[in-house]
Amino acid sequence: MTLENAVEAILEQGKAEANRVLEEARNERQRMLSEVRAEAAKALAETEKAARIEAERKRVQELARAELESRKIVLAAQKEALDKVYDGALERLGRLSDNAEILRRLLKANESEWRSGGKVYCSPRDEAVVRKIVGDSFAGTIECAGGVVIESADETRRVDLRYETLLRDVWDDAVKEVAETLWPPEQ
Repeated sequence: MTLENAVEAILEQGKAEANRVLEEARNERQRMLSEVRAEAAKALAETEKAARIEAERKRVQELARAELESRKIVLAAQKEALDKVYDGALERLGRLSDNAEILRRLLKANESEWRSGGKVYCSPRDEAVVRKIVGDSFAGTIECAGGVVIESADETRRVDLRYETLLRDVWDDAVKEVAETLWPPEQ
């Protein structure tokens, strides 16, 4: 074999070896790219899943917050309406046409409290009627919508029969029923 043939054979062998190494490098590159792409796709899928979960959590949170806020608004409006009903009822009690008869009945039912030296107080508007009924037991006027307050002779007991107090007692017992009448519960 001549030197030229030997050089050519070595060059051929070198080329073949270089091609083999290049092919292995290309294959390794493809394998690495495939792994990186697979990892990237997996990371992207996990990120998308986490983002969807977070978005759903925030959506549920915002809905709950909005629902709570709307309930607060409704409850405030209902309370305002109930307060208006209460105020209207109290105002009407103060203007009853049979107010004098009601005062007579209240004083008669509690006569033992004021007849034995007790004191009777009433609104300025009712002074004439109450003074006529209780005479010397009349002690003065108080600010109220109507009714009377009777104080025992020894000042240890007070019977509060003001319309405000009577209405508050009835109201406390009936406010749930009133609310259900105005706003029937949803079923």
